[in-house]
Amino acid sequence: MRIIIVGAGLAGLSTAISLANSPTKHDILLLESASALAEIGAGIQLTPVATREFLRWGLGDALLAASALPKSWTLRRGSDGSVLNRVDLSAFKEEYGAPYVVIHRADLHRILHARAVELGVEFGLQSKVVDYGFEEGWLQLENGQRTEADVVIACDGINSSARSLLMRHLGHSDQEWLEATGWAAYRAMAPVNDVKADSSTAEIVREHAGNCWADDQKSLMTYMVQGSRNLNLVFSHRDNVNTSDWTQAELHEEFKRMASDMDPRVRRLVDMVDSPINNWPVFQVKTLPNWVSNSGRFVLIGDAAHAMAFYLSMGVSLAVEDATALASALEQHTSDADSITLSTAVKKFEEARKPRVELIRDASLHAGTMLHLPPGRDRVVRDEAALKDGFIPMVEGGLGSRELLVGPNLGYKATIEVVI
Repeated sequence: MRIIIVGAGLAGLSTAISLANSPTKHDILLLESASALAEIGAGIQLTPVATREFLRWGLGDALLAASALPKSWTLRRGSDGSVLNRVDLSAFKEEYGAPYVVIHRADLHRILHARAVELGVEFGLQSKVVDYGFEEGWLQLENGQRTEADVVIACDGINSSARSLLMRHLGHSDQEWLEATGWAAYRAMAPVNDVKADSSTAEIVREHAGNCWADDQKSLMTYMVQGSRNLNLVFSHRDNVNTSDWTQAELHEEFKRMASDMDPRVRRLVDMVDSPINNWPVFQVKTLPNWVSNSGRFVLIGDAAHAMAFYLSMGVSLAVEDATALASALEQHTSDADSITLSTAVKKFEEARKPRVELIRDASLHAGTMLHLPPGRDRVVRDEAALKDGFIPMVEGGLGSRELLVGPNLGYKATIEVVI
């Protein structure tokens, strides 16, 4: 099949690699509007589901060399750092077939790009798409060039233009499908050597541990990235100030102000930050009526279809699941085209993926709400639940559902969910 992928971010590259690894050989073109491939951002977390796929795609050595493997995650009170719960991650590889890893976004992008090139994926840079033939399988570039394919897959991210065009094509109201969650996050890094050298903070990076301090309308998450050389800091807060024109000095000052009434270790970590600080508002995509066109020749995946708040750290992993599930669905079509039409295969992909993704999207925003509770009864109930059964408990008042967050997320197999 001739397949065109729009967007060379993590979702687009993962989709290209998954398709290139299919038993059926596809002709894959990956288009990117930028003049060079690059990925901004900071650390990301990968569930065993995503890591397992990366290992299957032959990325194991490169991925693990650039990653850190946290042995535990600890939830702490923001005020004093006292432990609410600690989750052991060391057995995940044995239990789920792959480890839980953290990696810098730019490192993962570099690794995926190199693998896609090895597999013969064709790249087209400076190729901005302005229109689609959703039912016919064509797209038009800004320069007027029109290109055809059997399937077009749009992975053009949270600010997707393909999403708006598809919704309009399918007759849905011309509304804004991207919505603010009311939260934002400062992201920065501190040298791990500095953290280790300070007796008050050394524990934070011992055994590659991840930590989260839950406080009043804010939280700080930390974990190591870039081969454990840097500690990634994600400071979530209410999105009530426009910082787009702030200087780095002003951002650093605000970073310190937010930490001023928290655990002394948080204050020390913030003092150690030596990187630029970015403040990113947190958005999510509303529930879309459809991800696919009627003919099945156009598909929307990744953040373009289901961007969500980061509080369950599932965004990249879900994009990898999308890539695996779509490749599985298309393989079933190409291996038995007489009985399984392209439209049937792609719609089965949508039916398998949408409910899972939308459930996790809602749970992720709920987890953020629970992390940031102000003092009061709800926070007391949350903390008691965490102390009893972890921060993914079954008990009322916890951050989420064990049935949702453990079994389906860590043991999920995207390839077998698309049953035709």
